[in-house]
Amino acid sequence: MRSSEEVFSKFPELEAQVREKLFRFAEILGGENSKINLVSRKDEEDIAYRHVAFCLSITKFLKPNRGAKIVDVGSGGGLPGLVMAAAWPDCEIFMLDGVGKKMEAVKRMAKILGLENAVAKKGRIEEIKETFDYATGRSVCALPKFFGFVKKALRPGKSGNLENGVIYFKGGDLEEELAKKNILPDFEMSLKEFFADENYEGKRLVHFSRAKILKFAGI
Repeated sequence: MRSSEEVFSKFPELEAQVREKLFRFAEILGGENSKINLVSRKDEEDIAYRHVAFCLSITKFLKPNRGAKIVDVGSGGGLPGLVMAAAWPDCEIFMLDGVGKKMEAVKRMAKILGLENAVAKKGRIEEIKETFDYATGRSVCALPKFFGFVKKALRPGKSGNLENGVIYFKGGDLEEELAKKNILPDFEMSLKEFFADENYEGKRLVHFSRAKILKFAGI
Protein backbone atom coordinates (compact mmCIF):
# COMPACT_ATOMS: atom_id res chain seq x y z
CA MET A 1 0.00 0.00 0.00
CA ARG A 2 1.26 3.49 -0.85
CA SER A 3 2.07 5.90 1.95
CA SER A 4 0.30 9.26 2.13
CA GLU A 5 3.52 10.92 0.95
CA GLU A 6 3.56 8.71 -2.16
CA VAL A 7 -0.14 9.16 -2.87
CA PHE A 8 0.11 12.95 -2.71
CA SER A 9 3.60 13.35 -4.16
CA LYS A 10 2.26 15.70 -6.84
CA PHE A 11 1.02 18.07 -4.14
CA PRO A 12 4.13 19.16 -2.17
CA GLU A 13 2.35 22.33 -1.05
CA LEU A 14 -0.30 20.30 0.80
CA GLU A 15 -0.22 20.85 4.55
CA ALA A 16 0.49 17.68 6.53
CA GLN A 17 -2.79 17.99 8.41
CA VAL A 18 -4.82 18.18 5.20
CA ARG A 19 -2.82 15.35 3.60
CA GLU A 20 -3.53 13.04 6.53
CA LYS A 21 -7.20 14.02 6.55
CA LEU A 22 -7.49 13.13 2.88
CA PHE A 23 -5.65 9.84 3.44
CA ARG A 24 -8.08 9.10 6.26
CA PHE A 25 -10.96 9.91 3.91
CA ALA A 26 -9.71 7.22 1.53
CA GLU A 27 -9.71 4.67 4.38
CA ILE A 28 -13.23 5.61 5.47
CA LEU A 29 -14.45 5.58 1.87
CA GLY A 30 -13.15 2.04 1.51
CA GLY A 31 -15.17 0.98 4.55
CA GLU A 32 -18.32 2.68 3.30
CA ASN A 33 -17.83 1.09 -0.10
CA SER A 34 -18.26 -2.34 1.44
CA LYS A 35 -21.82 -1.31 2.41
CA ILE A 36 -22.86 0.71 -0.61
CA ASN A 37 -21.20 1.01 -4.00
CA LEU A 38 -19.52 4.43 -4.03
CA VAL A 39 -16.45 3.70 -6.17
CA SER A 40 -15.49 0.87 -8.52
CA ARG A 41 -14.64 -2.36 -6.69
CA LYS A 42 -11.51 -2.75 -8.80
CA ASP A 43 -10.13 0.46 -7.27
CA GLU A 44 -10.69 -0.51 -3.64
CA GLU A 45 -7.00 -1.28 -3.07
CA ASP A 46 -5.90 2.12 -4.36
CA ILE A 47 -8.71 4.53 -3.48
CA ALA A 48 -6.31 7.13 -2.07
CA TYR A 49 -4.52 7.55 -5.39
CA ARG A 50 -7.16 6.62 -7.98
CA HIS A 51 -9.92 8.71 -6.45
CA VAL A 52 -8.76 11.09 -3.72
CA ALA A 53 -5.48 12.30 -5.26
CA PHE A 54 -7.14 12.26 -8.69
CA CYS A 55 -9.85 14.62 -7.44
CA LEU A 56 -7.32 16.77 -5.59
CA SER A 57 -5.91 17.76 -8.99
CA ILE A 58 -8.72 20.31 -9.11
CA THR A 59 -6.70 22.41 -6.64
CA LYS A 60 -4.05 22.86 -9.36
CA PHE A 61 -6.72 24.12 -11.74
CA LEU A 62 -9.10 26.22 -9.62
CA LYS A 63 -8.07 28.68 -6.90
CA PRO A 64 -11.36 29.82 -5.35
CA ASN A 65 -11.66 32.96 -3.28
CA ARG A 66 -12.42 32.76 0.41
CA GLY A 67 -16.16 32.26 0.83
CA ALA A 68 -16.70 30.87 -2.68
CA LYS A 69 -19.75 28.64 -2.97
CA ILE A 70 -19.24 25.41 -4.93
CA VAL A 71 -21.76 22.69 -5.75
CA ASP A 72 -20.65 19.17 -6.63
CA VAL A 73 -23.36 17.66 -8.82
CA GLY A 74 -23.79 13.89 -8.81
CA SER A 75 -21.27 13.70 -5.99
CA GLY A 76 -21.70 9.96 -5.32
CA GLY A 77 -19.15 9.14 -2.63
CA GLY A 78 -18.17 12.77 -2.10
CA LEU A 79 -15.79 12.93 -5.05
CA PRO A 80 -14.62 15.60 -5.57
CA GLY A 81 -16.87 17.28 -2.97
CA LEU A 82 -15.25 16.07 0.24
CA VAL A 83 -11.79 16.48 -1.27
CA MET A 84 -12.58 20.13 -2.03
CA ALA A 85 -14.01 20.65 1.45
CA ALA A 86 -10.77 19.40 3.03
CA ALA A 87 -8.53 21.37 0.66
CA TRP A 88 -10.54 24.61 0.81
CA PRO A 89 -11.85 25.01 4.39
CA ASP A 90 -12.75 28.66 3.69
CA CYS A 91 -15.18 27.71 0.91
CA GLU A 92 -18.73 26.35 1.13
CA ILE A 93 -19.03 22.95 -0.53
CA PHE A 94 -22.46 21.55 -1.34
CA MET A 95 -22.85 17.98 -2.60
CA LEU A 96 -25.92 16.72 -4.40
CA ASP A 97 -26.87 13.25 -5.56
CA GLY A 98 -30.15 11.57 -6.36
CA VAL A 99 -29.28 8.45 -4.31
CA GLY A 100 -30.12 9.07 -0.66
CA LYS A 101 -27.94 6.24 0.69
CA LYS A 102 -24.89 7.77 -0.94
CA MET A 103 -25.56 11.17 0.58
CA GLU A 104 -26.06 9.61 4.01
CA ALA A 105 -22.66 7.96 3.65
CA VAL A 106 -21.14 11.30 2.63
CA LYS A 107 -22.69 12.97 5.69
CA ARG A 108 -21.16 10.32 7.94
CA MET A 109 -17.74 10.75 6.37
CA ALA A 110 -17.89 14.55 6.57
CA LYS A 111 -18.74 14.32 10.27
CA ILE A 112 -15.88 11.91 11.01
CA LEU A 113 -13.45 14.15 9.13
CA GLY A 114 -14.72 17.30 10.85
CA LEU A 115 -15.57 19.03 7.58
CA GLU A 116 -17.97 21.68 8.81
CA ASN A 117 -17.95 23.47 5.44
CA ALA A 118 -19.43 20.42 3.69
CA VAL A 119 -23.17 19.95 3.12
CA ALA A 120 -24.63 16.82 1.52
CA LYS A 121 -28.21 16.61 0.29
CA LYS A 122 -30.26 14.17 -1.71
CA GLY A 123 -31.68 16.00 -4.68
CA ARG A 124 -31.27 17.41 -8.14
CA ILE A 125 -29.53 20.67 -8.92
CA GLU A 126 -32.58 21.80 -10.93
CA GLU A 127 -34.67 21.65 -7.74
CA ILE A 128 -32.28 23.77 -5.65
CA LYS A 129 -33.14 27.46 -5.32
CA GLU A 130 -29.65 28.47 -4.17
CA THR A 131 -27.06 29.73 -6.62
CA PHE A 132 -23.35 28.94 -6.74
CA ASP A 133 -20.09 30.31 -8.08
CA TYR A 134 -18.86 27.01 -9.49
CA ALA A 135 -20.43 23.65 -10.31
CA THR A 136 -18.22 20.57 -10.46
CA GLY A 137 -18.83 17.14 -11.87
CA ARG A 138 -16.88 13.95 -12.41
CA SER A 139 -18.13 11.99 -15.40
CA VAL A 140 -21.74 12.53 -14.33
CA CYS A 141 -23.11 12.67 -17.86
CA ALA A 142 -22.39 14.26 -21.24
CA LEU A 143 -21.46 17.92 -20.89
CA PRO A 144 -24.42 19.32 -22.88
CA LYS A 145 -26.78 17.56 -20.48
CA PHE A 146 -24.74 18.72 -17.46
CA PHE A 147 -24.94 22.32 -18.70
CA GLY A 148 -28.71 21.97 -18.88
CA PHE A 149 -28.80 20.84 -15.25
CA VAL A 150 -26.68 23.68 -13.85
CA LYS A 151 -27.42 26.65 -16.13
CA LYS A 152 -29.81 28.36 -13.71
CA ALA A 153 -27.77 27.58 -10.59
CA LEU A 154 -24.69 29.59 -11.56
CA ARG A 155 -24.29 33.20 -10.54
CA PRO A 156 -22.29 35.76 -12.52
CA GLY A 157 -18.86 36.97 -11.49
CA LYS A 158 -15.38 35.69 -10.86
CA SER A 159 -14.90 34.07 -7.45
CA GLY A 160 -11.39 32.80 -8.01
CA ASN A 161 -8.79 32.56 -10.74
CA LEU A 162 -11.45 31.31 -13.17
CA GLU A 163 -14.73 32.91 -14.20
CA ASN A 164 -17.74 31.45 -12.45
CA GLY A 165 -18.95 28.37 -14.28
CA VAL A 166 -18.36 24.63 -14.60
CA ILE A 167 -15.21 22.69 -13.73
CA TYR A 168 -15.56 19.15 -15.02
CA PHE A 169 -13.48 15.95 -14.97
CA LYS A 170 -13.76 14.99 -18.63
CA GLY A 171 -12.81 11.85 -20.52
CA GLY A 172 -12.82 11.47 -24.28
CA ASP A 173 -13.50 14.01 -26.99
CA LEU A 174 -15.63 17.10 -26.68
CA GLU A 175 -19.24 16.38 -27.59
CA GLU A 176 -20.13 17.18 -31.20
CA GLU A 177 -23.07 19.27 -30.02
CA LEU A 178 -20.66 21.66 -28.27
CA ALA A 179 -18.07 21.66 -31.02
CA LYS A 180 -20.69 22.56 -33.66
CA LYS A 181 -21.65 25.65 -31.66
CA ASN A 182 -17.98 26.47 -30.99
CA ILE A 183 -18.53 26.12 -27.24
CA LEU A 184 -14.97 25.19 -26.31
CA PRO A 185 -13.32 25.02 -22.86
CA ASP A 186 -11.89 28.28 -21.58
CA PHE A 187 -9.10 26.30 -19.93
CA GLU A 188 -8.13 22.65 -19.66
CA MET A 189 -5.50 20.55 -17.94
CA SER A 190 -4.31 17.08 -18.99
CA LEU A 191 -4.48 14.68 -16.05
CA LYS A 192 -2.29 12.18 -17.89
CA GLU A 193 0.47 14.78 -18.07
CA PHE A 194 -0.05 16.05 -14.54
CA PHE A 195 0.15 12.61 -12.93
CA ALA A 196 2.54 11.20 -15.56
CA ASP A 197 0.22 8.19 -15.63
CA GLU A 198 -0.75 6.41 -18.85
CA ASN A 199 -3.90 5.15 -17.13
CA TYR A 200 -5.26 8.69 -17.37
CA GLU A 201 -4.99 8.87 -21.17
CA GLY A 202 -7.62 11.30 -22.49
CA LYS A 203 -8.69 12.46 -19.04
CA ARG A 204 -8.58 16.16 -18.28
CA LEU A 205 -10.07 18.98 -16.29
CA VAL A 206 -12.03 21.52 -18.30
CA HIS A 207 -13.53 24.88 -17.42
CA PHE A 208 -16.49 26.54 -19.12
CA SER A 209 -17.55 30.02 -18.06
CA ARG A 210 -21.13 30.75 -17.11
CA ALA A 211 -21.41 32.97 -20.20
CA LYS A 212 -20.59 30.05 -22.51
CA ILE A 213 -23.02 27.76 -20.71
CA LEU A 214 -25.82 30.28 -21.09
CA LYS A 215 -24.89 30.84 -24.73
CA PHE A 216 -25.13 27.11 -25.36
CA ALA A 217 -28.50 27.01 -23.61
CA GLY A 218 -29.75 29.95 -25.67
CA ILE A 219 -30.27 32.17 -22.62
